[in-house]
This record gives sequence, C-alpha cells and structure tokens, in this order.
Amino acid sequence: MKEKKETRKLYIFYFDQVEGPKLFFSRHEDNPFDGVILDMLLGYGGGEKPFPIAFENFQTLNYRFYISSKFARSGFEEFMITFLVDEQLNENFKSLKLKSQIIQEFAHELKGLKEFPKILYEKRKTRKDLEALGYNKFKNSLMETYNKYFTLFALPFTGKPREDVIIKLKMNILPEILIYIVHACLFRQRILILIKKEFTHMIPDLNNFIDYVFQKSFTGEVVLKSKSQYKKNRQLYEGYIIMHEKDLVNETRKLVNSHQLKFETDLIRAFYNNHDNGSCVLDLKEKLEGIYILTKYLFNYYERGDFKKPVSPRTLVKHLEDSLKFKKIRKQYLYFLTDIIRVYFGLDIIWCWDKLGEKIDDLWKC
Repeated sequence: MKEKKETRKLYIFYFDQVEGPKLFFSRHEDNPFDGVILDMLLGYGGGEKPFPIAFENFQTLNYRFYISSKFARSGFEEFMITFLVDEQLNENFKSLKLKSQIIQEFAHELKGLKEFPKILYEKRKTRKDLEALGYNKFKNSLMETYNKYFTLFALPFTGKPREDVIIKLKMNILPEILIYIVHACLFRQRILILIKKEFTHMIPDLNNFIDYVFQKSFTGEVVLKSKSQYKKNRQLYEGYIIMHEKDLVNETRKLVNSHQLKFETDLIRAFYNNHDNGSCVLDLKEKLEGIYILTKYLFNYYERGDFKKPVSPRTLVKHLEDSLKFKKIRKQYLYFLTDIIRVYFGLDIIWCWDKLGEKIDDLWKC
C-alpha cells in the first residue's frame, strides 16, 4: 500500500554568521529550502510580523523573530519559523494568513525555552545535530511545543465542518458571539474573545468553522482563548480588543437592538434557523463570499472611475444593478457595503447630495 504523502510541514531555521541560514529543527526529513530561498525569506520579512510567500510547488507562512543571547556578538540570535503546505488548492494561501496568530504564539513559547541560546551556541560550535547534543529536558520541551503547534497549524484548511460539529456549535456557542466575529472580520477589528472554561473544548472546532466560512472572502484577526491561555501570553495581544464572552454577548445585544449589526445579525440568524446542518454552513459561506464580491466590485469600479468629485449613491446602485443584474440594492445595504470598503479596503467613498438626491434617498426603502 502506497504511503500517503505528508503535505504539511513545520521548520525552525536559524541564521549562522559563517554558513548563513540553516535548519535548527524539524521532524520532517526532507527540506525544500536551500540557502538562496532562505536568504530571500529572511530578507523579505521585516520585523516580527508573519508573512505568507507562495512558491511554484508549495505555499508558506513565515515568521522571523529574535532571541536574546549572551553568546551572540550582536546580543541576539535570529530565527525563522516556516509552515509549508504542499497542496494545490487556491484557498490555502488565504487560510495560511488566518494562522498568523498561531505562528506568533509558537515563536513566543520558543523564546521562553531558556536553554535555547546556549544550545544553539554549542550546535554552531560543534556542528552536531540536536539529537547528539544531549540536553534531554530541552529536547523534550522543544518537541512538546513543536508538536502542539504543528497540530494547530495542520488542522484542515478546506474541509467542510461535519454536521455533528455544526450541531455542537449551535448548541454551545451563542449566536451573539458569531455575530460579532462576522462583524470583526468584515471591519478588520483585532479581537480576542475569552471563552468560558466549560466551552474551551469547542475552540478548535470554532476556529475551523471560522476558517472555512471565510476561506474565499475576508481575512480577520479573531483569536479565541481561555482566560488562562490569555494570561500566559498577554503581551502578544497588544492592540487587540479583549472581550470576555459575557461582555461580548451583552455588547452585541445592545448593538443589535440599535440596528448597528443588522446585516451581520441576519446572516447568523439564518445560519441558526436553518435546521439542515449540511447546507447552513455552505449558505453562510456563500453569503460572505457574496458580500466580498460586491465590496471588491464597488472598490474596483470606484478606483477605475474618474471620481475625483463626490459620487451619488444612486450612481453606485445603478452600476451594481446593471452590471450584476441585481433587481434592487437597498439604501442601507449600500451604506453597509461602502462602510466595509472604507475600513477593509481603505477607500473612503464620498457622497454627493443635492436637493433632488436627498428627496430620492428619502424615498428609498430601507
């Protein structure tokens, strides 16, 4: 029987001042990265920020980081984590971006391995493999951390969640949480949600669900953690909106009642009310793709057009209705789309109003 090809691989590289970038550790025997490719990757990543790179035969997510070292001339050692996916699927590159927080957390835990600088110094000095250096305690800690994050990285990218998983999500995850997650992805909010202890076992399934429904649309920065996980790596989440599950639910209910989350609420209510657990997730995915297509279409139209002056809402509505064969685009939905364009794509569409336009706008039904 032919052995199944391993298509997802995880590598830890370091920079050797004499020999250049080299492999520090991987459980995978094959290494498709030569010195030229590694030099390119190390040169591409500016600062400690995840960056995806696509090659002809595979796709990667990479993260450069530094560990303080009294053994290094510069006072620090340079490392890079690379997660590789060797699957010819268009969705993979998008899914890799959604793993950005995972790769940062992996680097953070590697920095916490106190013997790392000393062992790298001895590895460089003796040119021995990690296995031959001894230090069993360090190796065990490294393998435990490596395996934990490889499992998180290697979670299926494109697999549709099973029906039993969808049922569990609907039973255990309140709709308000998904409403706000959708909102955060559409409007580029960096949000960390602290899930109740009794439901933390659902986090991997919820992460996969989010990955799947946003595969062909928006890239969000939504992180789900338990309170203890957050406290352990608190410094990684500077700039994130930190919300306990209870606070998030209360805040969402206020916004729903004030109609500020009208369209996100409609999406999630339809998902929960659809009792066909095979089709409801596909329906949600397609609706999110539809919003993305419309916003991207309007963005491209506005950028290509000669809109040095403000544009009337009716101009954009007519363009959508004529070119995409929509029967009717409602006023409030157009404003919802252009709000997304402003925040997600960074393009502020300025409206032009005249007396006639204001009267026509008033006649539009929400």
